[in-house]
Amino acid sequence: MARIAILAAGDYPTHPTPLAALREADHIVCCDSAYATLEAHGLPQGSVVVVGDGDSLPLALRQRLGERFVHITEQDFNDLHKAVGWAAEHYGVANNTYTIVGATGRREDHTIGNIAYLATFADEHTGLDVAMLTNYGQFSLVRGSRTFASQPGQQVSLFALDPEQPVSASGLQWPLCRRRLGTLWQGTLNAALGPQFTVEGYNLLVYQTHDTKEAAK
Repeated sequence: MARIAILAAGDYPTHPTPLAALREADHIVCCDSAYATLEAHGLPQGSVVVVGDGDSLPLALRQRLGERFVHITEQDFNDLHKAVGWAAEHYGVANNTYTIVGATGRREDHTIGNIAYLATFADEHTGLDVAMLTNYGQFSLVRGSRTFASQPGQQVSLFALDPEQPVSASGLQWPLCRRRLGTLWQGTLNAALGPQFTVEGYNLLVYQTHDTKEAAK
């Protein structure tokens, strides 16, 4: 099993959880200019490849990378899509875990788009195990039923990308039973009651904070 980290060009992680995902990765795939930031913070031990259209990667850096720069010129999708797609095809999906970091912060339109890409990745790569870590929490996509490890007081939000799909949740302060979440805010600001909770839905984004509400104060 390989651990693959995808580093986007948003805010570089500062929380120990996403930093550990970079430090412990077997392979790191950077989106274009994110490599310069990674280099500035000290390269981890895993192999590093840079994927993108090259529009924000200095020529000198591209030349230094050599074959470790994968040039993809199409403009229908962003560099995060290019990086995840290349990694899934190159390293494979079965038994591998994928973690996206640095995909939020800075421009809000990029943040929203990058989070929504989790559903596209699931469409394009069957069985892909991917999570998106920010400096504050983790986004995961649910298609079916899934149980998450948690801790009492951990903040949890649910976002239904398809408002027509029913959502169920147990182990949360406010449980749900086949409820349709008609707007994005309706499933937000919940909390875990114990060491795990279970949700059921389709194209359902689950957000968990790294720290509990009390610990974050």
